[in-house]
Amino acid sequence: MLTAPDLQRVPNHVLEGSGVRYRETDEVFKTLVSELHSTLTPTTIMGMTILAVGLFAYESLGSTVVLMATISGAIASMAKIAVSLAHRRADVTRRSTVADAARWERLQGLFIFLIAACVGTIATLAFAYRDLSVHMLAAALTFGYCAGVTVRISVRPWIAATTLLIAALPTTMSILLYGDTAHLILGLLSVIFLMAAMQSMLHVYRTTVRQIRLFLDMEHQARHDPLTGLLNRAALSEAYRGLGRADDVLTCVHCFDLDGFKDINDRFGHAVGDALLKGIAGRLHDALAAPDIAVRIGGDEFVILQPDVRDPDHADALARRVVDLLRAPYPIAAEEVTIGISFGYTMALSGSLTLEQMMATADTASYRAKRNGGGIDREIPAMLDLGRFSIAA
Repeated sequence: MLTAPDLQRVPNHVLEGSGVRYRETDEVFKTLVSELHSTLTPTTIMGMTILAVGLFAYESLGSTVVLMATISGAIASMAKIAVSLAHRRADVTRRSTVADAARWERLQGLFIFLIAACVGTIATLAFAYRDLSVHMLAAALTFGYCAGVTVRISVRPWIAATTLLIAALPTTMSILLYGDTAHLILGLLSVIFLMAAMQSMLHVYRTTVRQIRLFLDMEHQARHDPLTGLLNRAALSEAYRGLGRADDVLTCVHCFDLDGFKDINDRFGHAVGDALLKGIAGRLHDALAAPDIAVRIGGDEFVILQPDVRDPDHADALARRVVDLLRAPYPIAAEEVTIGISFGYTMALSGSLTLEQMMATADTASYRAKRNGGGIDREIPAMLDLGRFSIAA
């Protein structure tokens, strides 16, 4: 069984069961953990149920331990609700990391275990007394709680399995030890239901993982170029729309294409051309750091979005670094393939121009660079005063 720390250490989390391997990527893991804060209504209902059944059992049996478990269960349920609300707010306000998700998983699991312990304590003690009305309510409490865990907590199987054992195993032992035939049958049914709950839990978990992976794969395909893995035009538009408007920050758009790419395809074949595009994508990936992004918009045409530019020299430095990196030879199919770059860029106050306007201006600079034999050129809007942004100035 893998715990949250194990999941953080493994890029593709592997979970095994019934001979089938299931993988949790970081995004799947974070999505599954987020499902834990969707249990507000079931937790509220269970807290009220624990309180009602526990108080009835205390009234009937007079057990101080039952009363303490009842009060603790109600408090743990309220704490679980508070944690779920905080978890939900955190997911809304910022993008969580794997470490964040692991912390929330541990915190959610703690209160889930506390509630399960209270349920198990009330039910176990109930069957230590000879009051059939309390037995009936204790059995309903246990089975209802375990059914809810099977449905709602299965997204984190290690939490769900532990919870089922905490709540149901002591209760089942108490039922079996009661001594008569009816309770022996009830105890055996509890064992069978517990095994079925474990199987159902795994089924729900596996189904949920498959659905989330399918959704994430579709989302990835919608926003990425299938050949190079770079972002596509749709993702570029989305990223640009997310930039704020500011008078003291520049946004730079770099556009470039490859000189002689058709000749490489004609000479070496399209497989080599595709390998070259992948090699370029890999170098771009290594050269850029957030918030800068690289985009393939089609064929041999690429765009780099460089937001949050404080000094125009940073845009020029990025352009030169990228061109130098991409011009270096590519070892492909026992050949050293080199390619020329025609690179143009522009900049504007953040949010002052549309993406289409900036790409058209950068393209103009790129075409001018191509006419001059390749290299780097830039086109700056006439109304933009770069002097006030220069750190050197």
